[in-house]
Amino acid sequence: MYEVISTVAASGNMHNRLKEKLVAGDKVLGTFFELGGASAVECLARGGFDYITIDTEHGPFSVETTMEYIRVAESNNITPLVRIGEITRPNVLRMLDIGAKGLIVPNIHTVEEVRELVRYAKFAPLGQRGYCPTRTTCWGADACIADAKTYMELCNQETLLFPQCETVGAYENIKEILAVDGVAGIFVGPADLSIALGVPLDFKSPKLRSAILEVLDACKQANKFSLIFAGSAEAAREWFALGFDSVCYSLDAAIFVKACQAAVAECKS
Repeated sequence: MYEVISTVAASGNMHNRLKEKLVAGDKVLGTFFELGGASAVECLARGGFDYITIDTEHGPFSVETTMEYIRVAESNNITPLVRIGEITRPNVLRMLDIGAKGLIVPNIHTVEEVRELVRYAKFAPLGQRGYCPTRTTCWGADACIADAKTYMELCNQETLLFPQCETVGAYENIKEILAVDGVAGIFVGPADLSIALGVPLDFKSPKLRSAILEVLDACKQANKFSLIFAGSAEAAREWFALGFDSVCYSLDAAIFVKACQAAVAECKS
């Protein structure tokens, strides 16, 4: 699944730079976008992050505001992913139609939920995504949409789907989830996974660490991408060293608060 389309992948907004970096084996770093605001997206891009995950699960964002953040991300060369709140056709379809390059999907318990995600997110024959010219092709004006079959194949291969492993069900079914055609990889959520495993927020727990390493190994065996959340730079470095393809470091709001605290302490010292 680590192929890169060369024929029309560079057309318009269709090219997925995050996928390209993952395929190349780069050390890919993102963060969760919670603050809102176009300027915040610009700052994260200037700061050097490879991608942002616009959090519509916990964040207060509508489809319209999410589209604006995607637009700003595209113009500043930072890849926009979206974390949706639940697997429904409107949730999946709208986020892809407004330009999300991939979806992170929480609260996965069963393989069938993942198959449903693929049905909504991928065009036939892989799924049943509804077709409509959208802003990703300037509502049909871009050349890449002229050949519908090639366009749909391109969407299928450039759109990244990352079910989260944060429940016992996802953990116990991880190999079957990874085997679902259309799944790009797994995003590990250590906090909720620790709670599910009965060691709430004990990030040093051998039980949690063993489970995370099992998921990482399953991703490697399936030749699919492995992503994980890290709440600290130390944890991020550790996950990279262990072989994760990407780390989503902290939340933009938490990074901002920490920077403010450091600035205040420095100024008053």
